[in-house]
Amino acid sequence: SALRMLDHFAVLKGVVDKGERKELVDHLLQEVNLWDVRKTAVSTYSGGMKQRFGIAQALIGDPRLVIVDEPTAGLDPQERRRFHNLLADIGEETVVILSTHIVEDVSDLCSNMAIMGKGKILIHGKPDDVTARLEGAIYSKIIDRGELGEYETNYQVLFSTLVGGRTRIHIVSEEDPGNDFVATPVSLEDVYFSTLREHQIQIAA
Repeated sequence: SALRMLDHFAVLKGVVDKGERKELVDHLLQEVNLWDVRKTAVSTYSGGMKQRFGIAQALIGDPRLVIVDEPTAGLDPQERRRFHNLLADIGEETVVILSTHIVEDVSDLCSNMAIMGKGKILIHGKPDDVTARLEGAIYSKIIDRGELGEYETNYQVLFSTLVGGRTRIHIVSEEDPGNDFVATPVSLEDVYFSTLREHQIQIAA
């Protein structure tokens, strides 16, 4: 059960006093909202519940730093929101480093961010500051899927998404490209792909 496993992990981390250990384990299970299922086998937990159990395990010993890798991958929207709230609460007193490719995690949770490529930090700063660097340079347009190759040849296409059976492309351009492109608010996804594109161009040169 979650209760017995956390108790075992607490022993391994040096919490030898039984009363202190019980108080700690009970507190952690309540903090991660697993108290009602504390006597249930962790193997039967949903993905989100297992993630929350992992956080409880990581918090044993009152760490100053917690590193979380792809914490919301595979979670449904309700579990993702619950996990976001948990990480936000933990972040009030503990430094949380979030490793993720899901931009919603970054925009919802992070006061500071960095984008890495080929093992190096390519850009870092507050989310609002890094998006501001591309302000006025992102444009979008809905096209037929078969036209994508032509647009990739003529424009700096960052990424494409499917919208109602057609393809929406985002491009980066210092000037208004015309051709029915529409100026679009900058997203962290734009920043991510633009940064990787710029990095690859510099390496190729």
